[in-house]
Amino acid sequence: MTDARAARLRVLLEDAANARSIGNLAEAARIANDASSEGFVHPMLLRFRAESLRKAGRLAEAGELLNQALALAPRDDATIAEIGRLLMAEDRSDDALEAFRMAVSLNSASLESWSALGAAHAGRGELEKARIAFLRVVDLSPSDPDPLASLAFIETREGRMDAARAWAEKALVLQPGHPLAELALARIEVDGGQFESARDRLQNLLDADNLNRAQRQIAMNLLGDSLDGLEQHAGAFAMYSQMKAEFVATHSKRYGDGGPVENHVAFIRRLQDWFASQDMADWSSKSSRYVSPVRRHVFLLGYLRSGVTLVESILASLEGAVVVEEGSTLAAADLAFLRDAESLSRLNPLDHGLAEQARAAYWKRAREEAGEIGERTFVDMSPLYGIKLPMIARLFPDAIVVQCRRDPRDVVLSCFRRNFNPNALTYQLTSLEGIARHYDAAMTATEFNLDRLRLPVHVVEYSRMVGDFDAATHALAEFVGVPWSNDVRNFSATAARRRIRTPSASQVRRGLFDGTGQWRKYSAEMAPVMPVLESWVRKFGYDEHN
Repeated sequence: MTDARAARLRVLLEDAANARSIGNLAEAARIANDASSEGFVHPMLLRFRAESLRKAGRLAEAGELLNQALALAPRDDATIAEIGRLLMAEDRSDDALEAFRMAVSLNSASLESWSALGAAHAGRGELEKARIAFLRVVDLSPSDPDPLASLAFIETREGRMDAARAWAEKALVLQPGHPLAELALARIEVDGGQFESARDRLQNLLDADNLNRAQRQIAMNLLGDSLDGLEQHAGAFAMYSQMKAEFVATHSKRYGDGGPVENHVAFIRRLQDWFASQDMADWSSKSSRYVSPVRRHVFLLGYLRSGVTLVESILASLEGAVVVEEGSTLAAADLAFLRDAESLSRLNPLDHGLAEQARAAYWKRAREEAGEIGERTFVDMSPLYGIKLPMIARLFPDAIVVQCRRDPRDVVLSCFRRNFNPNALTYQLTSLEGIARHYDAAMTATEFNLDRLRLPVHVVEYSRMVGDFDAATHALAEFVGVPWSNDVRNFSATAARRRIRTPSASQVRRGLFDGTGQWRKYSAEMAPVMPVLESWVRKFGYDEHN
């Protein structure tokens, strides 16, 4: 390279780095693109272009640039961290965490890498690990308000509101009006029933228009809850609708029509169509090829917001039960058997070699999540396991099922009011109509699978659980084979000690809540989806409670 070319490259690198340092990614990417057109290739410039493409949803192109950058500088921690962010955008959180860990191992003083690691853990509900990462950022940069605000928000998710307030106030001293710190305080106010002050704080935040899209969704969600608490239901519904619209705008390129990820309703129907073509009469029969390593193997399912997290916390309070919540225990099995028509065909006849591999991966992941299980009852919870029951029965023929049920109208409304982490499933939960269609597809598949399989099933009905807690929990404990004790009455304390990833966490930590009939406050808004839900309301016996 000539001296003139080298000097030109130095100028481009400096200008791009300066633009990125003040948060002007668009300018940094423009400079990087200009450099490329001049024939310059450099890891940092490739990384800035990739970051811009990632944020525009052009993930494949971003990946190509990052591969080039990594080939030029295999141990560049900033490139590896950006690869981690790309993997997060592709829903590959396990791989992303490995990338972030590698980045901080290469540069233990990298604020961006530690922050990315903390955010990745927080997104997975691994809040203690997130806390450790953000505390490291605080150590490295005590005057930075961002990790303080992140710690505040983590504490609100854990239900430790005094600690959350302390972190938020420290962040606000350093940067008055810090968006995430203000959101943490708003969440504290909503949790404490201070709806008017929360409304005012959140409205000011939204009016200031300095929130990123993820923060806007949080603010709209909390403002909707504030207005609901103030009995302003039309305004609350409008705010929930705006929150969902933000979600769609952010994630439509990946999960919307024409995107690279399979539509989740189509996924459910693809599975159901194939299972309906099979004779599954003996899929749950005892198999001499498989011996369960646990005393009893329970799959806890239902639908989102149907009480599954409540039941999970109750079971976790019982001696002799080990519970894993929405982990990735079935990830290897899903990949082996559910990915496409060819994969499904491996279930019948069963590819025993592949089945053994999937079981080994399942129990390995279960122990990573729960520790040594031993001869206890193992409960694996995920609300939509119902759509996968034939595979579950095929792999674990001694499994039993606990199914949670709640009034479908309350379930659909509750899903509409919650701000979920983005994935193919939650993208379907962005309108009442979409949620109702998805609920109908999931329940159709679940009920079909339960009818065709011979798995023992125990139904936990939400309103009955609330109405006669001891009777319901006695029956539940007897079914899963563990002794009942008074500890179940303290399930909220158990929830406070445990990692809970679902949006139900804060509610469950506050104790038993009767959410029956919430849909009536929004009956006008719910009217268009009633025809879809009516058959399920009747089937599950909720028409008597109109």
